[in-house]
Amino acid sequence: MRTKIFFIVTALLTTIVTNAQKWDALTDEKKLAKLQSFRADNQKFQKDSLKLTATQMTDLDNLNLCFLSTLDRIDRYTKDDATKEKYAEALWEVRWAQVDAIMGKEKHEKYSAYLKRKINKAIEQKQI
Repeated sequence: MRTKIFFIVTALLTTIVTNAQKWDALTDEKKLAKLQSFRADNQKFQKDSLKLTATQMTDLDNLNLCFLSTLDRIDRYTKDDATKEKYAEALWEVRWAQVDAIMGKEKHEKYSAYLKRKINKAIEQKQI
């Protein structure tokens, strides 16, 4: 399960790093360490600030795994970019609705704002 979770985090958040070194220049071990740290921060926020239950957090992990594997299939089997984008957009909308169902719309908006702040901070610090 951990491998699946790290795959999810890797695919979704490869642009997030905690130092000025470029992602492509990092070893696999350093990437894994950074992703573990990023995931730990996110789960702490989910648990402490959003008060999500362990079941909700597991459901989010499973949802993300399904989302990424479906994106992979879209990429693998769809020939043209316009169709890939159309399917990916539809998939994104479904995922967004499922996250709303799992954590509630208000908590989802708070979590999205939290992630946006983290990404903007990393960009400002030229970490991505």
